[in-house]
This record gives sequence, structure tokens and C-alpha cells, in this order.
Amino acid sequence: MKRRWVIVGIACIALICVAMIVRAQRNHRRWAKSAAVYRTRAEKGDAKSQFQLGAMYYYGKGIPKDYVQAAHWFLKSAEQGDVNGQYSIASMYYDGKGLPKDNSEGARWCRRAAEQGDAPAQYSLGIIYSRGQGVPQDHAEAVRWYRKSADQGYPQAQYALGYMYYYGYGVQRDRVRAYDLFQQAAARGNEDAKRALECSRKGISIDPEAGPWGLQ
Repeated sequence: MKRRWVIVGIACIALICVAMIVRAQRNHRRWAKSAAVYRTRAEKGDAKSQFQLGAMYYYGKGIPKDYVQAAHWFLKSAEQGDVNGQYSIASMYYDGKGLPKDNSEGARWCRRAAEQGDAPAQYSLGIIYSRGQGVPQDHAEAVRWYRKSADQGYPQAQYALGYMYYYGYGVQRDRVRAYDLFQQAAARGNEDAKRALECSRKGISIDPEAGPWGLQ
């Protein structure tokens, strides 16, 4: 009896594995079909399709992963003003994926996306100015971009802006405003903001050397 149940269990596992393989094959075929459609449109100059094709190359969805091709299509999309293409090519330049690492070019493309109102790009540009990566370090300019992103409800920017207020980096120190921003970010699930509030409740200082990307 016990042996029969073992056989049944093995058979069930085998069926599950087969089902997973079939599903993966179907997903791959679906992705491959999408890639073909995006390629046709991208080659005709459609900016959104160029970005989508770049993303498929980046993640290896439906086509082999290829950072060079991803960067190629992201750049084509970015040059036509697509904000996702601009933000993506900025990341590629900073990471040195698919093209030579170039912080100045990364900052330039990130700014173009940020100027279109993209909250993640605005937040990233704030980080760029905070760290001086490809631009002169400028905390006041970092605050300006964090604020633009935070005003759109982007939690990472709310936390970062709160940190700047907490220590007075690029803005007059204001702990009340800092706590308010931490609370806003925490309400949206930001873990750094939650830890900042917990540190405040316990009377533990936030490590000034950690910057807005970590707490002691």
C-alpha cells in the first residue's frame, strides 16, 4: 500500500513537472511572437516598440539576452523622446551594460527623463547629484529633484528628501518636516522610512555616514 502511494506521488510530481515545462514553452512562444511584432514596429521607427524590444533583449524574454542590442534599441527610443527609453539608457550608461560606462551620459539621459516628469528618474537624478556621479556634487540640486519626485508620491524620494531635511543637506534642517516625509514614505511601504521612524521612537540617531540609502 505504501509503495503504491509512493508511485502515485512520483507520478503526480512528474505530471506537475510536465505541466510546468509546457507552460514555460507556451510563455516562450508568446514572448517570441511579441518580440517579432515589436521588432517590426521598432524597425519602422515606433519609439514605444523600440523600448519594448530593448526590454526584451535586456531580460531575455522571447529572444536571447543581449545587452548590446538592448542598449541599441533603448537609445533609439530615447532619441525620439520616449521617457522609458531615456531612463533605461541612462541606467545602461551607469552600469556599463551593452556600451562603455559613462556617468556623464547617464546623467544627461536621466535628466531628460526627469524633465518629462518621470518620478523614478527624478529620484535617480537626485541620487546622482547627491553622489556627484557624472555631475558636480550639489545637495541643493539633489533636494530639488527629490522634491519633484516626492510630490508625485514616490516613496523612495519621500524618504531621501526626509533624510536631507533631517540633516540639513542642501536645505535648512527641519526635523518636523523630515518626520512627516518619513511617515509618508512609510505609509507607502518604504522600509528605510519605517526604520527611520523606529530609530526616532527609540531615540537612536540615524547614521549620517549611511546617507539616504541606509540606516544604522
